[in-house]
Amino acid sequence: MRAFIVPEFGDAGSVGERPKPEPEAGQLLVRVKAAGVNAMDPIYRAGYAQTFMEHRLPLIPGVDYAGTVESVGPGVEGFSTGDEVFGVVGKSYAGEGSFAEPSGMKTAGNC
Repeated sequence: MRAFIVPEFGDAGSVGERPKPEPEAGQLLVRVKAAGVNAMDPIYRAGYAQTFMEHRLPLIPGVDYAGTVESVGPGVEGFSTGDEVFGVVGKSYAGEGSFAEPSGMKTAGNC
């Protein structure tokens, strides 16, 4: 998948390729059509929040998104492939954000 990738804290980042994720239980894979630039994105990119929460490098920034459900993980109810959704990534760590297409997993409750 294409994504905006920050390989190290403080790096400017660039568009590159990452493996396409698969949704796990309770998750959706969303093909992102729009991603907002959140106030936390530069903080995560610079590494300022790494003492408060886990960061997984290379980092894909992005918290907010709008797009279409591409696939649904086990146990997800109320969402189907093709549904238009918006929300926040909802991960307990930074690094699999919404600056990707399709984006990393979203917990179904955050759509």
